[in-house]
Amino acid sequence: MNIETGKDARMKPFEPLIAVTMGDPAGIGPEIALKALAPSPSPFACRLFIIGDCAILQRAQAGISLSPPLHVIDSIEAWMPERINVMDMKINSVRQCAIGKAQAACGRAAYAYIVKAIELAQSGVIDAIVTGPINKDALKMAGIPYPGHTEILADKTGARDFSMMFACENVYVVHVTTHVSLKKALSMITRERVLAHTRLLNNALRDFGIAAPRIAVAGLNPHAGENGLFGDEEIIHIAPAVEQAKKEGIDASGPYPPDTVFMSAFKGRFDGVVSMLHDHGFVALKTRDFDGGVNITVGLPIIRTSVGHGTAFDIAGKGAASEKSMAAAIHAAVRMVNNRRAQKK
Repeated sequence: MNIETGKDARMKPFEPLIAVTMGDPAGIGPEIALKALAPSPSPFACRLFIIGDCAILQRAQAGISLSPPLHVIDSIEAWMPERINVMDMKINSVRQCAIGKAQAACGRAAYAYIVKAIELAQSGVIDAIVTGPINKDALKMAGIPYPGHTEILADKTGARDFSMMFACENVYVVHVTTHVSLKKALSMITRERVLAHTRLLNNALRDFGIAAPRIAVAGLNPHAGENGLFGDEEIIHIAPAVEQAKKEGIDASGPYPPDTVFMSAFKGRFDGVVSMLHDHGFVALKTRDFDGGVNITVGLPIIRTSVGHGTAFDIAGKGAASEKSMAAAIHAAVRMVNNRRAQKK
C-alpha cells in the first residue's frame, strides 16, 4: 500500500478547503470517501482531505482499484494535490473495527472525526464539512449522548434554530420534525416551529444562489386536513405560520397536501418544501433519487453537508458502494461556500 507523509503544500488560491469525515469505520463511509476523492483530475473545485483512521482507509483501499496514494497530513500546510490526503486520527486499528456491524469502538471513532472537523471549521481552518454516514446504534453503544449528526453539530456550535435539509434534483426540503416517534412528532407541529423552519429554508436557499426562493409548506394531515375534516393542525398552526412568513417577505404558500406537493416541486413550481414529518419528505426524495440526495444541516454557523444514506453494513467491505451521494454532497458544500463568500462581498 502506497502511503506518503509530507509537509509540502501546493494549494491553488481561492479554492475552498473541505474536510470529509470518514463516518463509521465498519460501514461504507471509508470506501465512498476514497472513491469520491480518487479521480484525477479532481471533478471538485476545492481542496479535500479525509478525517479518519488511515489503517481503516487502507483496508477499504485494498478492496477497490484506486491509483492515487494516501498522503498523511498532520496539518493543513501538508496538503498536496493529486493525492488522497488523510488527517490520521489514529484511533482504531483494523482489529478493533470488524466490517459490517455496530460496535462501540466505531461509534467513538466516528464521533471523534466529527468533533475534529467541527473544531477546524469553527477556527476557520476549513471552509466546510462533508460527513460520511454514522450508525446510531454504534453511537449509543459508545455512550455518545446524541442520536445523530444534526444534534452533535447543533450542540457543538451552539445553534438554536436549526434543521435537517435534504436536497435532490434542485428541490430542497426541511423537516419540522425528524428523529422522534410519530406520536411525539405530532405534538411538535406548532406555529412557531413551522415558521422557524420556513425561515431556515428561505435562508438556506439563498446560500444556494436562489435570490427569490419559492417555498411550499406541506400539510400534516391527508389532503392538508380538508378544511378541518381530517384534522385541524393546518388551521391552527400551519396556515398562520405561512401568513406570518409572507408578512416577513418570504414567498411561502400552503399548506398543500403532503402527497402531491413534492411532485409539484419536482415539476419546477417550488424551490423548496417545508415538510411536517421526517417520512413525508424522505420517502418522496429518496424514492426520487436514493443515491444522489444530499443531507444539509441549516441554521449552523458553519457549513455541513452529508450523504443522504446510512452505513449500509450489508454491503460494507464488498467494493459495491456508490459514491454518488458523497460527490453530490461535496459539490453542494462548494456551492454554499462560494455563495456565502459572494454575499459577503
